Amino acid sequence: MNKKILCILLSGAILLSLAACKTTTPTSASESTKATASSSTEVTTTSATTETAETTPAEPTGYPEKGCKLEFPSCERYHYKMDLSLDTKENTISGHVDFDFFNDSVDDWDKLCLRDYSSLFKNPEDAGYDKGIKTNGSLTEIKNIKDSRGSNVLEYTREEKDVSVVWIPLNTKLAPGEKMTLSYDFVAKIPTVADRYGVSEEVYNVTNFYPILAEYTSDGWSHIGYYSCGECFYSEISDYDVNLTVPSDMVVLSTGVETGETTSGSSKTISIFAECVRDFVFSGSDRFKIVEGDYKNTHVRTAYVEEEKPEYDKLEAEIAQKAAIDSLAVFGSAFGEYPYKDLEVIIAPISAGGMEYPNLVIISKAFVGTGDPDSSRKEIYRLNADNVVSHEVGHQWFMGIVGSNSGLQPWLDESFASFTEYVYDVAVYPDRDHRLPVTMNDEGSNRIVSINKSYFDYDSDFNYVAAVYWDGKDVLVKMHDVLGEEEFYGIIRKYVHKYAFKNADQMDFFSLLYQYAGTDNKELNDLIYKYFDDSVQPNVFLK
Repeated sequence: MNKKILCILLSGAILLSLAACKTTTPTSASESTKATASSSTEVTTTSATTETAETTPAEPTGYPEKGCKLEFPSCERYHYKMDLSLDTKENTISGHVDFDFFNDSVDDWDKLCLRDYSSLFKNPEDAGYDKGIKTNGSLTEIKNIKDSRGSNVLEYTREEKDVSVVWIPLNTKLAPGEKMTLSYDFVAKIPTVADRYGVSEEVYNVTNFYPILAEYTSDGWSHIGYYSCGECFYSEISDYDVNLTVPSDMVVLSTGVETGETTSGSSKTISIFAECVRDFVFSGSDRFKIVEGDYKNTHVRTAYVEEEKPEYDKLEAEIAQKAAIDSLAVFGSAFGEYPYKDLEVIIAPISAGGMEYPNLVIISKAFVGTGDPDSSRKEIYRLNADNVVSHEVGHQWFMGIVGSNSGLQPWLDESFASFTEYVYDVAVYPDRDHRLPVTMNDEGSNRIVSINKSYFDYDSDFNYVAAVYWDGKDVLVKMHDVLGEEEFYGIIRKYVHKYAFKNADQMDFFSLLYQYAGTDNKELNDLIYKYFDDSVQPNVFLK
């Protein structure tokens, strides 16, 4: 079966929010996240219910209060200044980038690693498409690369097996704590596909389009393979100052807030500032209509395209808009208030349920619904929109605010985002039946598939989806039931508050879980044994 169709069917059954399945071979399955120096310890028991000589009691509560504020850190951050231009005749996005950053590791950097995901669309198979499908992509042209500490133009190379991995040797090593500016020009081709990166039906989704600095970890530069059955991007919090030139009749929604606009002939330049985000993306179309509103200090806009039944297209957008605002309210209370001033929802013709980016989510029109606004199926469409929108908005906390290496520990964002669907559903529809569907781990008492493996360690996309999305949601809901809502939400708030605007790993989450719930909670330990591998079992965390 076509991988893209497989993921759509899987997500349509329960999640409704996967991107089309696309894979490349990982560069290294052993790369670790950067946030902590924690590492898995060899386990001496194989069951969470085994008696141990010592247990750790739960500590007194000290959770952040419901609806706590998540403040941007005052520390110095990376900064991208970009002058961009969208050419809708050639379907290219080009620009000049001045990137200010510093070596925040303990190692000298003698080279830099950039990720150029756009170039994967030159080869349909690299971008996850079947043979014979044209993506109209090409290798990104990168030139005039300069290090502010010298005058010479730098050269670069690409990995042979993964053209998205770009290496730039430095003439002078960058020492720990040392700053530099990397300048470069680029031209990237936007493929003509209905995808999270592509143009279809005059809607441009321009995402992961510029060469971005990879994450440096204890194992060196992280450059795991690209895939699209979920989130696979891994980057540092940065600020963005962007001047984006587009056709004057194009409506643009983006990461960040617009600070100005000038028009010159048939084009306009929009100035945008995005603070404390992991990436910059935008969607644009001259066909976009907008539904908008506010939640506290956040302006929410939903973009849609009118087709055969404009009144229903608008209704779909209003349903998605309401779901986005309700999600901000529910998740803000449960996990900490959304700290950004904008949230954009794009209803677009993409071959997936949805996709998340900083301050912007893309929702497939096919998963919101089609038909007559007076149809008896209207409630079904509303439920679809609720599931997809709440999941993608949930990613604003779990991927956006708390980052992680989604290739190596995908459950940290996808399982949590799937759990937010449940959090949303219970809060918005308290009288609805919230029973979970049967999942792979419901049969028998032993572990079937651990949910905390890397994407590349699953033997099929089905098993990855079932474990990370379905079982991941299942176990978090069951943890919620064991500990109670107040305690479990409190632990998650503590996790979000502690690692906001950083990159965390699973050891960080379990350390807090055991700190507050203890290592001697049998019901909780049984769940952990059933759903997770030995690296996070209670005995690993005993004092």
